[in-house]
Amino acid sequence: MTILKIYQNFFLRNLIVNILVIGIIFVCIYDEMNYYKKDSFILLQNICLGYLPMYLGVTISNMFIINKFLFKKKYRVFWVVFVIYWVFFYSLMTDYFLYAGLGKMKTLSIISLIFNGTCLYFLHLGIMKKVSQTDKDIINFKSELSFLKQQLNPHFLLNAMNNLYGESLSDPDKLPDRILNLSDMLRYQIEASKKDYVFLEEEIAFIKKYTEYYTFQNERLTVTQNFEGDFDTMDIPPLFFLPLVENAVKFSAETAQPFIVIDLKVKCQNLSFTLKNNYLESGSRLSSTGIGIENLKRRLEVYGLRHELNCKKEKNIFIVKLKIWQLPTAVLS
Repeated sequence: MTILKIYQNFFLRNLIVNILVIGIIFVCIYDEMNYYKKDSFILLQNICLGYLPMYLGVTISNMFIINKFLFKKKYRVFWVVFVIYWVFFYSLMTDYFLYAGLGKMKTLSIISLIFNGTCLYFLHLGIMKKVSQTDKDIINFKSELSFLKQQLNPHFLLNAMNNLYGESLSDPDKLPDRILNLSDMLRYQIEASKKDYVFLEEEIAFIKKYTEYYTFQNERLTVTQNFEGDFDTMDIPPLFFLPLVENAVKFSAETAQPFIVIDLKVKCQNLSFTLKNNYLESGSRLSSTGIGIENLKRRLEVYGLRHELNCKKEKNIFIVKLKIWQLPTAVLS
């Protein structure tokens, strides 16, 4: 487990921080207390009794006051709750210190606790935001690089050119539309992969163009699509459904009667996506690496989207069901 993964783990991060801080306090005052012949175990016990409740107080303030009110721009409520909480906490800790035999709680200690605890929380949020943004940039970069490699693959380009050539002989009137379709598809993939979010409406339009291109390439392929909801107000990570649709096209193409069923519904910022395709249960020349599904899972985690993803096989049909709650709302100019 890397240092970054440990830091991102709430329990491990806080456990290590507490141990380090208690250890530093113990080392700093050990010599002084040893001069008075005080037992080191009792000293450590007193440090824990004094430090841990104060740490818990800062955590509650950060998670349930700053996070719930300040970050949601409820400034008046925030200041009222913040002041009341810390006055109550100071009164509670004063009694607690006397009861635990730790002496009198000093006002300066509480002020320092509020300031340092809040500043460290904002520093932590800044680090996590930077880590999240870095993960997004890496994923988008890999998506763009993977796409460029695919499109520069001579086999892909050869197939595209052969299909366009065949269309020019059999039905030349449709050729301009086919070329524009392919051009729009390539342009969107390159541009979208550089963004954090795109309009859901744009992503749906791309999926339509993508499936249209492959129905042109493979006349046996049947695609059934159903899109319902208000798409122009929702945002989604770019090229989000592409890995799933790519796999569906690839594996269904081996069957005698390939088909794909796409069903996407949006209601109240909640998205429901279902993809079905047939495949060969035996005798397939393709090997499933699972990269497409893993890529999607990773992106869902990185973008912090509340979701439920299920994959299953029924006879010779592969089914992917994805639900996402509270999609971000697009900012329309």
